[in-house]
Amino acid sequence: MSQGKLFPWPRPGWCPRCGSTRLWGHGFVLRYFDGCAAALAMKRWRCPDCRAVHTCRPVDYWRRFLASIETITASLTAKIAGGPWHREVSRQRQQGWYRGFRIQSLAGGLPGMAFDVVLAAGLIAPTHSLTDRAIVPWPGRPYRRLAATAPP
Repeated sequence: MSQGKLFPWPRPGWCPRCGSTRLWGHGFVLRYFDGCAAALAMKRWRCPDCRAVHTCRPVDYWRRFLASIETITASLTAKIAGGPWHREVSRQRQQGWYRGFRIQSLAGGLPGMAFDVVLAAGLIAPTHSLTDRAIVPWPGRPYRRLAATAPP
């Protein structure tokens, strides 16, 4: 049973972008994460100082990705080792992750196909962005895994 908007999202202590402590609730947005049958309501916060909007998400998902870190890592590791694409995820999505990984490894001047080196450098491996690619931990406690709970 999903709690939806009633999920108790803890209020962040400060803005991850500018450090301001004046974060305001900015409603909810629906996200369709892989493995979930329905959309989940994710809490958003807005910083009035830098105007950034931050969306809460499950701990085991990189920002801007709806597939779990585990799924993306398994796909990229298998492909780097010369294996085929995973059948559970579309080939096109996996190719996008792979292209993003190549961008990150080449732009960072990292050795060839070292997936572990890209992660150790603190980069989101499958992203295509060169400006917003760092893994930045959310200030304060991490959120619970999902905004859904099992019935008691």
